[in-house]
Amino acid sequence: NDMHELGIAQEMLKIALDYAAKNNAARITQFSVAMSAIADESEESLRFHIDHLTRDTMAEGARVEITRVPMQAKCLECGHDFECAVDTTTCPKCSSARVRVLPQDEFKLTSIEVE
Repeated sequence: NDMHELGIAQEMLKIALDYAAKNNAARITQFSVAMSAIADESEESLRFHIDHLTRDTMAEGARVEITRVPMQAKCLECGHDFECAVDTTTCPKCSSARVRVLPQDEFKLTSIEVE
């Protein structure tokens, strides 16, 4: 669903422009984004929307760095927090299968570089 990425891109640009204004920046040079390992969204689509939305703004031409971050899970048996792959569902500490994957944002803006 492409509209979802558009919404995320708009939100990120808004945050970046607010930040730049507060810091009297001349331009925004980079967006750093963390992307959940379980995100259904498309990285290409997000990049496309950011490129498109930043045209004629102080963020035009900014780099978009996207880093995949693993899922976080918690063992309901022993309480251990751990990172897990999509197909791993047992606790590395006690081997229990009673684990819950913690909800996380598909895309999260982690930092913005300005000059």
